[in-house]
Amino acid sequence: MRFLPLIVKNLFRNRLRVTLTIFLMASIFFFVATLLSILANFEQAENSGAGQNRLGIQSSISLGVLLPLAHEEKIRRIEGVEDVAKMTWVAAYYQDQKNFFANFAIDHDKMETVWDDYAIPHDQLHAFKLDRQGAVIGPELARRFGWKIGDRVTLKGTIFPMDPELTIRAIYEHKVDTSSLFFRFDYFNEQLQLDRAGMYWVKAKSAEDMATVADAIDKTFENSDFPTETFTEKEFQQQFISMIGNVKLLFTSVSACAIFMVVLLAAITMSMSARERVTEIAVLKALGFTRNGILGLMLTEFLMLSLIGGLAGTGGARLLYAATSDDLTALTQGFLLNFHVNDQTFAICMITAVLVGLIAGGIPALRSANLSVVDGLRKVV
Repeated sequence: MRFLPLIVKNLFRNRLRVTLTIFLMASIFFFVATLLSILANFEQAENSGAGQNRLGIQSSISLGVLLPLAHEEKIRRIEGVEDVAKMTWVAAYYQDQKNFFANFAIDHDKMETVWDDYAIPHDQLHAFKLDRQGAVIGPELARRFGWKIGDRVTLKGTIFPMDPELTIRAIYEHKVDTSSLFFRFDYFNEQLQLDRAGMYWVKAKSAEDMATVADAIDKTFENSDFPTETFTEKEFQQQFISMIGNVKLLFTSVSACAIFMVVLLAAITMSMSARERVTEIAVLKALGFTRNGILGLMLTEFLMLSLIGGLAGTGGARLLYAATSDDLTALTQGFLLNFHVNDQTFAICMITAVLVGLIAGGIPALRSANLSVVDGLRKVV
């Protein structure tokens, strides 16, 4: 610690260069933290139903092919099925097309069994069950549109020729999904007389039963006019992410390229700093500083530079996204839910910053530590 003032003084001896270097490093780490947070958000969405023993059932022909309501009773009779619920993606919006969010018609009496991870106060759930035009919303929607319990809301249909007229009866809490709207399937079907559901969700009795149940469901309907495809909730989420391509590979590759760029940037800056101080290092050695002492001083300086840049970029991203999470959810129309830089992403970025300092600063620091007094004093920089 006694050498800390010397390290700090050397670090900021060329203030313009070090300021620009920190700014560029912070910008790159901000970018990397953003990409890694998007990947973490996708992973969080994929695992949102973990432990719920839910299986999704859709048409094996296409997601756009609706399944007959007669399927429900046949599914319910399969061994290992605890409960079954209908769901249809409605794809309506509120007032303006930019106000788009996930909205579904569901079996209102299955919230406590199939979707029991959605926590709803008992009195609000009871009100939802009693109101044929009742709706349950996420807290992000309540904040975005200023909705509260009892408000009347009219949505504009896109896929289906109906404009749902709803009353907000409940606000749910969920660890991942904060911006969905659910309204009653019986009201939806009454308006359209389709007698079809977009998909079914099954609650299996145990995790061990899920594979057997999924296979039994698909075999039951394989020779019917409406064959099915059954999958886990994680596989269902992965379907939507895969629609926009291999995002994980793309973001990981871009992050790797960005890290390579920051290593090059740091290496150039640190090499210039070490080269400028050849004579000073020789003087320090002449005064009695050891090889390890010089190595420690310079490596600490380079690590501090890298950590400051990493902390500024990653910390800035964390603060920004924590303050604008709801705005990002609205901007992406629910694509990024509860977006933030989590602890794991923050730790990865800071560990990367340390590695950048060691890799980029290691060679200049070793060369300086190995410099002889005579050679150093002979140098004219």
